[in-house]
Amino acid sequence: MEEGCSTLVRSLEQKYLDDDDDVVQDLLFTGFTGCSPCKMASQRALELLVLNNMNIGTIGDSEKLATLASHVSEADLGWNQISQWSDVACILKNLPHLRVLNIGHNPLNPVINHELPVSTLHTIILNGTHLPFKTLQSFLSILPKVTELHMSDNQFNDDDDCDEPISTTVKTIHLNRCGFQRWSSVMNVVKRFPNVCSVFVCENPLKDVTHCKQFDQLPFWNFLNLAKTSIDSWTSLDHLSKMTSITDLRIPNIPLLDSLTNEERLHLIIGRIHQLRVLNGSKITGEQREQSERFFIRYYQEQKEKPAQYKTLIDKHGNLEKLVSIDLTPKKDAIVKLVCEEKDVNKEITISLEPTILEFMKFLEPKVCVKYTRMKLFLFRTDGRSEDFTSSTYNMPLHYFKIEDNDTFMVQEKIVVTKRRRPPSSTSSSS
Repeated sequence: MEEGCSTLVRSLEQKYLDDDDDVVQDLLFTGFTGCSPCKMASQRALELLVLNNMNIGTIGDSEKLATLASHVSEADLGWNQISQWSDVACILKNLPHLRVLNIGHNPLNPVINHELPVSTLHTIILNGTHLPFKTLQSFLSILPKVTELHMSDNQFNDDDDCDEPISTTVKTIHLNRCGFQRWSSVMNVVKRFPNVCSVFVCENPLKDVTHCKQFDQLPFWNFLNLAKTSIDSWTSLDHLSKMTSITDLRIPNIPLLDSLTNEERLHLIIGRIHQLRVLNGSKITGEQREQSERFFIRYYQEQKEKPAQYKTLIDKHGNLEKLVSIDLTPKKDAIVKLVCEEKDVNKEITISLEPTILEFMKFLEPKVCVKYTRMKLFLFRTDGRSEDFTSSTYNMPLHYFKIEDNDTFMVQEKIVVTKRRRPPSSTSSSS
């Protein structure tokens, strides 16, 4: 162990055990609901062990590890200083219920020089360990139930042309941030997992995807994540359309799509890749596919260079009429005529269509010199129709009435009749 490094057992005790719980004895197996992590560990209830970036260099007391962590099913030991395979063997041996193990970003010896016990792990994380293919093959051979493998942040050697499988049980493989620039480099790794179903190659400087014979030898591969790669041409998507087993694709944040709208991205990808069932996590319905294919036809029908899929979709849907673009958003203003014969007003003004009729009448008051409370308002449309605004419409916005340019508003002042008081009646008294 490097000088200054801690042991796994010591780090476990410091994080999960109280100071007075030095040794676990006379344990009481009661319900664990509401227990602190320290108490749970001391009562053999610890299932999730998180000791990443703790400067751990070795295991320490293996018997104490077996006592404290016998129920652990997930262990995160990433970003430590574990280098010896004897320590990895100790972990696998003393954590019999372990299902997920993260030993990524540890300086593991590139050669396995210690016998490893068979383990029931189903997920192993080896990010940033840079293990050679032969070492990886030896390690996975003692993990007969592993289905998910994380190998991100690794560098792979393209010169290794061996086609011997590394694992036949791995279904999901993560190869993010591995520096892949060519699709052949990706395939050089993936082809070694003949039963793979899902592949992640996010955040690689990958500029293209190419259909190749190695892909055709992977019949179960149906999911591919290309997020944040450097793909910048439609040719790659044309090749993806030939990889017919890929039905679930994630491809956001690539240069090819930067200049397109969200609608164009959706329709042009679905239109090109006919076998897709899921795109960027969203299921593609039959109605969605038809909309996308029709959009695809209209998008390319006036362009000189048309993709190969264009003819296929024309055969399916026929030649389509170009859609007429109709803007259905309400107008925000209009240029109208304002007329008030009593006040000799006849002019053209620009009005907002957002206010209510009552607010509009208050707006007109200084322009026509008629108090809004005495105002009678009419609308005469250019097509001959008219509108008489009553108190029942005062709270309705102007745009509700679909006012157009050159319509005329006419204001009249209400005639207020002053009621004359009746003179008091004279009465005569009878004697």
